[in-house]
Amino acid sequence: MTESDFIWILILVLTAAALTLYLRSGQRTPARRGGDGRTHEAPVDPRPSGPPEVWVADLQSSLSPMPRITSRRGSRAAEAELDGDDEDDTPAPATVPAKDDRTTRYWVQRVFFGTDRAVEAMDEHGAVFGHRRAGRLTLGHTDITIPREAHREDRIERLTEYGFFSVTLRGKACNPEHHFTVFETEILSEPAFMAMASHVAEGAERFAHTAFVFIHGFNTTFADATFRAAQLAHDLGFDGPAFAYSWPSDGETEDYASDLESARNAGGFMDRFLELVFETPGVEKVHIIAHSMGNAALEALLTRSGTRLGQRGQAIGQLVLAAPDLDAGSFETMADHFTAAAKGITLYACASDRALLASQQGSDTYRRLGDVGPDGPVVVQGIDSIDVTQVGSDLFSLNRNAYAQDRGLLDDLGALFSTGQRPPGRRLSKLTEVAGPRGIYWRMAR
Repeated sequence: MTESDFIWILILVLTAAALTLYLRSGQRTPARRGGDGRTHEAPVDPRPSGPPEVWVADLQSSLSPMPRITSRRGSRAAEAELDGDDEDDTPAPATVPAKDDRTTRYWVQRVFFGTDRAVEAMDEHGAVFGHRRAGRLTLGHTDITIPREAHREDRIERLTEYGFFSVTLRGKACNPEHHFTVFETEILSEPAFMAMASHVAEGAERFAHTAFVFIHGFNTTFADATFRAAQLAHDLGFDGPAFAYSWPSDGETEDYASDLESARNAGGFMDRFLELVFETPGVEKVHIIAHSMGNAALEALLTRSGTRLGQRGQAIGQLVLAAPDLDAGSFETMADHFTAAAKGITLYACASDRALLASQQGSDTYRRLGDVGPDGPVVVQGIDSIDVTQVGSDLFSLNRNAYAQDRGLLDDLGALFSTGQRPPGRRLSKLTEVAGPRGIYWRMAR
C-alpha cells in the first residue's frame, strides 16, 4: 500500500466518523424535547431493592393518582400534568376504533398499555417511556401507524440500519407510509382506560368479547413492545382490544442481570394491570402471549401467593409461552402454577430465537424452557409443546427488520385464539405429532 492510498483511506474513515456523529446528534435531540421545545431531564432511577408496594392487599390505595398527558404539540398543560398537576380526570371519549382507516396511506392500530417504566420525556406525540423504573403502574393507549403498501405480514417495518466500522448509520426520519411510527400516546386514568378498551371490545365481531395481552421479552424498548403488539393485532385481524404490558427492559444494552431483575420486579404491577383487563366491560376472554424474559415477569406473578390473578382461578383463556427464558428444570416443579391460571397453555420452543440466544449469553448454562434440545422441546403435562425452529419465532422476536420465515406460527396463533382446539394437530395441518423420549410434542413444518 502506497502512502497516497493510506491517506485516502484515512480521509474516508474520518469522513464516515464525522457523518455518524452528525446523524446521531440530529436524531437524539427531538426525542428529549417537550412540545414547546424545552429539554426535559430524565428522572433519577430509584431502583427499589425490595418487592414492589403493589403486593399489599389493596394496590389501588398504594398508588398515587395517575396524570393524564395529552399529546398536543406545544401544550404546556401536558408538561404540567407530567409533573403531577392534574385537574381534570374525566374519562376521555372512546371515539377511535382499534384500527382506523382514516387515511389511504397507513392504518392506525390502537394498543392499550400498562407499564412500570418511568416517563423519560415528552414529544409531539405524547409521553416517551424509558428504561428506568417508576415504582408504580401507569396506564394509557398508544396509536401505532402501519404502512398500507410497505407492510408485510410478521414484520415491523423500521428505519434501515447499516453497519459501518462498528457504527450504526440510520436512514432518514420515520415515514408512516413506510415505517411503523407512534401517532399518539396518552396516559389515562383507570376509568378512561377501561372505557376506551370496553368500546373496542363491544364493537368486535371476528374476536367478539376477546382481548389479548402481549408481554415482551429481553432487551426491548417500550416502543418496540407496542409496535410488536400492534403488528400482532393487525396481522391476526384481531378486532378486539389489544393490550401490552411493558416492564423496564433496557432495550439498548444487553444487560441480562438488570433486565431479569426488572422483569421479576414487575409482577405485582402486572397483577393490577391484568385485573383491569379482566374487569373491562365487554371482555369475556383474555389470552396472554409472553415472550422470552417476559415469562420471568409472569412467573413472579403466578408463583406469588395472595395475588388478584391467583384468586380468579383459570381466568386466562389461552396462555402462549413463546421461547420462554425460564430454567427448564425449575419449571417442571412450578408448572402447576401456570396450569392453574389458564385453560390452555402452548409452549412455542425454538432453537434459533434471537432473544433467547442473546439472553443465554448472560445467564447460567442450564437449559432454557424455550430451547429445543437433541431430544426435542421440553414436555410438561398439561402443556402443548411445539417445536417451531423450522419456521422461526421472529413473530415475537427482537429482530426488528427480518421477515418471519413462514406464516405458520401466525396461522396457529389465530386458530388458537379463535377456537382453542386441541391437540394442536387438529387446528393446523403443518403440525406433525412426534413421539419424543419424554412424551408427545408437535413439530411445525414450513
